[in-house]
Amino acid sequence: MMYCMSVSHKKASVNIRERFAFHENEKTEFIERLMRKEAVTGVVVLCTCNRSEIYVSGTKHAIGELQREAADFKGIRLEELLKYLNIYSGESAIGHLFKVACGFDSMVLGEDEILGQAKDAYQISKDQGAVDYEMNVLFQRAFACAKRIKTDTNLSRTPLSVATLVANEVFRFEKEGGEKNVMVIGMTGKMGNTITKNILSKPGIRVTGTVRSHKSDLTLEVKGDRVRIVDYRDRYQCIDEMDIVISATSGPHYTVTCEELSERVMPEKKRLFMDVAVPVDMDPEIGELEGLTLYNIDYFETLSKNNTEIKLKELDRANVIMEEELDGAIKEVVFHPYIKRMAELREAFAGKRLDTLLYEIRDHVSSEDLKVVLKTLDGLECWIKEG
Repeated sequence: MMYCMSVSHKKASVNIRERFAFHENEKTEFIERLMRKEAVTGVVVLCTCNRSEIYVSGTKHAIGELQREAADFKGIRLEELLKYLNIYSGESAIGHLFKVACGFDSMVLGEDEILGQAKDAYQISKDQGAVDYEMNVLFQRAFACAKRIKTDTNLSRTPLSVATLVANEVFRFEKEGGEKNVMVIGMTGKMGNTITKNILSKPGIRVTGTVRSHKSDLTLEVKGDRVRIVDYRDRYQCIDEMDIVISATSGPHYTVTCEELSERVMPEKKRLFMDVAVPVDMDPEIGELEGLTLYNIDYFETLSKNNTEIKLKELDRANVIMEEELDGAIKEVVFHPYIKRMAELREAFAGKRLDTLLYEIRDHVSSEDLKVVLKTLDGLECWIKEG
């Protein structure tokens, strides 16, 4: 039996998730602590910014041991912890693992990052000898399922967030030779900061970010030798060297006007300007300047809406794949104990007539189960005749 105890964005606020988060050294210590319990045969601790989940395998008492130990380890009363928990057991826990690994349970549907995090969590437990047969099979099958969905569908390759869509336009922008120079006006804001981090995820890009003078001492999440910070008032002084300009402020005035821009930049150079602010940050007339392409927030919201429709279609395909892989994983785990019992079963059924066995099955299973048995028997009969 496998169980999962989950504290996630679905039921718990960020404050609660932070209280229940496990740091790397805590994971190791907690795994060792649980593995000393007689009821527990396997443990995997998965922690991300949006979830803390502990998977255990063992007897029916394993989940109770897990809840008590987790509350004690984190110094949280069990009664309080239970308010925020989602508990999965048996096939429900297996299904949840597959959904998590495939990105179906993430805030951003189909995101890839969770798969790597799940693999890391599994490897930590494996290195500690805390992964039994059942858990090993189920995690490996979940990883293979996620990889198949990533390969065979466009679920994870269809971005929805504006920040990701903007970064993709930067990556697609064609420039002959040298690094792409990108200005992010409003880098210190939430959107600007996220866009900058996304842009810097790939090489060959240098970012110039503007900050207001009264915020010049603000500690940015984005740092590095590929980032230059300039005062907002000096933005026009370096705008000519830019290939791409992104504006993401919350101010009431244009950050770029057509009149000032035309006086500051050389004509004909290919440039991309992206305005993701509401209300708009950039003078719409700059889109008429030679060589310049201007995208506003409506463009990206249309992209996001179209991608949502694509993603939902891909989700249907991905669900079919997951159900197929999940069924195979459950069958492998359920069948495994009988491999060791083959000799015992052959001896037990030796000399028994098939019709007698079928009548016994008929009298001891539900009508739905009987249909499955008889359909399987028909298939075996055909297989034997053809073989």
